[in-house]
Amino acid sequence: MRQRLAERLAPDVRQPQRDYPGLADLGLSSHRDTAVAQSVVVHALVEFYHRAHLDVLQRVHAILFEDDAAEDDAAQE
Repeated sequence: MRQRLAERLAPDVRQPQRDYPGLADLGLSSHRDTAVAQSVVVHALVEFYHRAHLDVLQRVHAILFEDDAAEDDAAQE
């Protein structure tokens, strides 16, 4: 069930990433150091999301990472 949800969410997460590539780099969108920005995001996720939500988000990330790797491999061929 969580994997299916992640697969359904992945395109909705992918589109803003394509439209706004700066979203992927917290250092670009923060006035603070990248490590500080990442720490703030991690603390917020842990504080406000249930373990099941975080699992789905991790799965979405894995799907997007796999898609990016496949696109990179296809571009190199």
